[in-house]
Amino acid sequence: MHIVIDAHLAVKKIDGVTRYLKGLLNALPGLDGSIQYTFLDLPRTLSGLPDSIFAPINVKRFELNLMGPSPRQHFLMRRMLREMGADLYHHPQYDLPVGLNLPTVVTVHDLKYIFHPEFLTSQSRLKRLYIRQSLRYSVRKCKRIITVSENTRRDLSRLFPRETDKMCMIHHGVDTPGTFEPANGTLGVSLPKRYILFVGTRRPHKNIEGLIKMLGILREQKQVDIDLVIAGKGYADYDGPEQAVKKIGVEKHTHFLDFVSEEHLPALYAGAELVALPSFYEGFGLPVVEAMAHGRPVISSNVTSLPEVLGDGGLLIDPHDPADMAEKAGRILTDEALSKQLSKNATIRAKAFSWNTVAEKTLSEYCLATSSKADEKASC
Repeated sequence: MHIVIDAHLAVKKIDGVTRYLKGLLNALPGLDGSIQYTFLDLPRTLSGLPDSIFAPINVKRFELNLMGPSPRQHFLMRRMLREMGADLYHHPQYDLPVGLNLPTVVTVHDLKYIFHPEFLTSQSRLKRLYIRQSLRYSVRKCKRIITVSENTRRDLSRLFPRETDKMCMIHHGVDTPGTFEPANGTLGVSLPKRYILFVGTRRPHKNIEGLIKMLGILREQKQVDIDLVIAGKGYADYDGPEQAVKKIGVEKHTHFLDFVSEEHLPALYAGAELVALPSFYEGFGLPVVEAMAHGRPVISSNVTSLPEVLGDGGLLIDPHDPADMAEKAGRILTDEALSKQLSKNATIRAKAFSWNTVAEKTLSEYCLATSSKADEKASC
């Protein structure tokens, strides 16, 4: 069997989709050496995939110079896959190229722009139309659908109840961290001794403004000496977090690091007293699992996918209530016994997320998609 996996969304400045592709593509080839893989990759100067991904003898690399979801893929892919002799095509996003005449699998990471169009910038309203139309086509056309959380599967089932039987939930994995010293001095900036860490792109749905309000309450009302480190690149023209810092008056205690490479991210986790992900919506929430793998206590939202991911590895907060966020964070920051217990719970919880398991379950989906069973009712 020859499986083609589209990895051109794996970009240099690594995001959630890139981490998913790295974890999956690293684990898949070793499961069955008789299966041939072709990974569609960006030019090497742009790609977020390491050379080691293409080292197995049953893997070929094919360069695809497309940046992000692109209408060009709809004109290129059919002929390309036919010439490759592909038996199956895996598209790890919502916009399956049109006109394909082979079994396909798609991965749906989240549906935030469908259920929450307010998270789009004014320049991106057209994107929602593209997402909606592409998603409808993809869900109906493909043989199997992988969702990365039960919450995403429920959301997708609400939109497409007739296609529920082809959906399967497969949680992300997490890389096993080594032992790291705190990152102070290694990033070219001076970090505070005590800090809460946020990791992620500074998009509206991440609720960083709520996190900054929480910081103000912790420092002013609860007298907790703590700073906030925000590790993530900006998004379009959105400057809500920067404006919130000025409005609340916590400029000296808020540190914007922009994008942090995977090389330095583990040490940043290692130095954090607490990791926070107060998002209004997440499809999965990789920073939560990464934080738990590093034994860091976590606070995260009590909505969408985050409760199922966090488990007992931290405390759930109301993302609409900065006072509740501050109360939970304050408990962890001032109660050493609670912090140690949550750290222990987090380390245990993180072991439930394995890229090998992701690869095994994904391979099962490939087998279903290429067999007659894909046309029958199946349940994961």
